[in-house]
Amino acid sequence: MPVPFPPYRRNKTKQRRILKLLVLLLLISSLYFLIMYFVFTAFRGGQHDSTYAANLFLGIVIFTFFQEGVIFGMNSLLDMSGIILKVNFPRQIAIFSSVLMAVINLSINFIVTLIITLVFSFNPNFIGLLYAFFIIVIIFMLVYGLSLFLSIIIIRLRDLQHIMDLFFQLLFWGSAIFYSIDEISGTTGDLIRLNPIAILVDAARKGFISGQVDHLSTVLIVFVLTIIVVVTGQIFFNKRIKKVAEYF
Repeated sequence: MPVPFPPYRRNKTKQRRILKLLVLLLLISSLYFLIMYFVFTAFRGGQHDSTYAANLFLGIVIFTFFQEGVIFGMNSLLDMSGIILKVNFPRQIAIFSSVLMAVINLSINFIVTLIITLVFSFNPNFIGLLYAFFIIVIIFMLVYGLSLFLSIIIIRLRDLQHIMDLFFQLLFWGSAIFYSIDEISGTTGDLIRLNPIAILVDAARKGFISGQVDHLSTVLIVFVLTIIVVVTGQIFFNKRIKKVAEYF
């Protein structure tokens, strides 16, 4: 019979595995960001200012957080269907915990972004950082509210996964990720400014990188609408959750 490792040996082994995983994730994120940087720099004809890299990476990080949060939250009930059928617990916990996974990924990607912004002479401003954090909170609430709806709908409409994949591909190009809203004028610019994600991305970038509190009135409107989404989503979820078990 093999002799088990002492507890402290097992803990050290787990810590090393976690550290290796974090380093691997950081390397993957850095490589992905570098590829995106070279691609979109070429797309712009090689013309950009000194903060373009920081703006691009921060935009990707925020959009990825929104996308992953919605996808994780939408699939949360299906992914935990085995536990849901056996254990009685508040079903919102499944959605909340899934969205938190996106927050963890955001934190890892944020480390890479912070390093890049420091390289490009990032000068932190407390008001701007606070404003950017407020926007991240809004996005988190919006993701949670949307997940309350989508996690119920996808149980009856399994093709929703493919629809959302296509939706996010289209949304990426209209969310001011590799360009600034200020660069787009005319009807196209007006249409992009109707996209709340584009406004939140642009406002968070300006707050984080340059300390500007931009689009404040629009951000506050989005915040109020987000609260409405969360409240109505909670009502919708509570009404439908008791009937979904038969469709797992």
